Order: sequence, then structure tokens, then C-alpha cells
Amino acid sequence: MAALLTLLLGAVLSLELADWGWFARSGALVVVNGIILTSHQVIEHMRQLGRVQRGDAMVNRDWAAEEKHHFLHDDHEGRWRSEKCGLYLLILGTLVWGFGDLPNLL
Repeated sequence: MAALLTLLLGAVLSLELADWGWFARSGALVVVNGIILTSHQVIEHMRQLGRVQRGDAMVNRDWAAEEKHHFLHDDHEGRWRSEKCGLYLLILGTLVWGFGDLPNLL
């Protein structure tokens, strides 16, 4: 929803200022939203590494068992849905970012 509002704001600014560069810039913000949604696993691994480095957690050497445990007990459907949405936002944002200034030429 935030990504769509960003695109809408970029379109309104572009129409008001007659400069479609603002719409293209809003695509960059949509890409940021997509990156955040698709990077859940990277963020989680960074969090675990931080706990290990601080000594808050023991080093778990059985990575396969840990992944199996997370797969069985985590809400993967919700995570996959957000990552899928993030992928679509990356595609949409990249297209808007790259070609969002072209309506000005029409």
C-alpha cells in the first residue's frame, strides 16, 4: 500500500509541476520497499549472527536441523507472500524508475 501511495504521489507531483522526473524518482522509493520485503532472510541471518557475536546465543552447528525446525514452525506462507509482493514491487519500481519520465515526451 505504501508503494502505491508513493507512485500516486509521484504522479500527482509530476502532473502539477509538469516534470515527470518526480514520477521516475517515486519508482526508486518503490524499489526500496521491494528490497525490504524480499530481504527477510538476510535480515534474520544478520540478527542471528549479532546474537552469536554478543554471546547471547550458542553457535548451532546443525544448520540443516535448524532450517527444518524453522520451516515446520514458522509462518512461511505469510513470509513467501510478502517476498512475492516485494519481487513484484522491485519489477514495477525498476520500470517506473527507468521509464517514468517518458510520459513527458508524449
